[in-house]
Amino acid sequence: MNKELTDLAMEVESALTLEDELANRAIAAISSVAAGRKIERHSMDSTDDVLALIYLIRPGWSVSMKGVARLPNGHWRCTLRRSESRDNDEYLGVGRGPTLPHALLAALLKALAFAE
Repeated sequence: MNKELTDLAMEVESALTLEDELANRAIAAISSVAAGRKIERHSMDSTDDVLALIYLIRPGWSVSMKGVARLPNGHWRCTLRRSESRDNDEYLGVGRGPTLPHALLAALLKALAFAE
């Protein structure tokens, strides 16, 4: 497991807003596996854009989302799994956050951390 990616995911989970420095570190971590796709800073705050990154990096994986739509802290939880039909994935990502994009991003970073 990659401790640096796990720590970065935990920082994303605990931030109410993704400041530029934190977002840029997440972009750098994801860019190494994003098949040459340029990732823009504003993508880190977009549910659709983070889902597109998940599709690019982990195509076919199941995404589960649950939360409360409330500002500033919605208490979202997202799970990325290789398959929804199995419960013995060798690695998966579970992320939490105040917004849905934060939780999705944290889950992706954790899935990457376990894959290495």
